[in-house]
Amino acid sequence: MYHISKVVDLSFDAAIAEVTEALREEGMGILTEIDVQAAFKKKLDTDFRNYKILGACHPLIAYHMLQTDDKAGALYPCNVVVQEHEDGRVEVSGIDPLMMFLMIHSPRAKEIALEASEKMQAVIERLPAANPEPASVG
Repeated sequence: MYHISKVVDLSFDAAIAEVTEALREEGMGILTEIDVQAAFKKKLDTDFRNYKILGACHPLIAYHMLQTDDKAGALYPCNVVVQEHEDGRVEVSGIDPLMMFLMIHSPRAKEIALEASEKMQAVIERLPAANPEPASVG
């Protein structure tokens, strides 16, 4: 599957803070933040649930990937979604970089993508689960 997801035992705002910290602990930062709820309200005049897309990046991994393939930047950043479902559950989903970079046909790119995938998995694993089930890779 293309994502790593977990329903968390956090409020929406607390999940944003925890994800930001978990990314930092894995050497990643947030380059972009898209508030989908606000964008849909402004552009479509429609209500939507809490939904934010955080564009995460690990500078060294990004650098190594661009050294391997100069077009790889078209795939950046690694997005993490924090969303509040209609039933109140808060879910965090991160792109699996291994799946994202499969289209780059290079053994070195696969090594770099595997490292990025392990870091994203670690980010999701750091978050407190709403139930005892492990994070799903989807």
